[in-house]
Amino acid sequence: MPLSVLLITALFIIYFAVQLLFCFKAKQPAVKLIPVFATAVPVVLLVLMFFGAFGQWSAGDIENVPEFVAGFLLIILGLGFIGDVVAWALWLACTKMKNKGA
Repeated sequence: MPLSVLLITALFIIYFAVQLLFCFKAKQPAVKLIPVFATAVPVVLLVLMFFGAFGQWSAGDIENVPEFVAGFLLIILGLGFIGDVVAWALWLACTKMKNKGA
């Protein structure tokens, strides 16, 4: 199995577990969103890197190294962020079921 698939799977599980923990244990919405905020900051920095805000460099024959690195990391973070979305969906479903039964 490729290393990238293992990395994406591990990130999904970590994002999912942490977000689920925050969703069920925290009372305030701002606290529940801490994992989302913690993901948004690197995403903003990687987008800035992708568009060249931190300068350009090359590695021998490979041009535009920042775009390649930022794009690759954005894909990995985006797929890991799906874990956040799934955790929020699970929390919402559990909350709706609990309220429906009460």
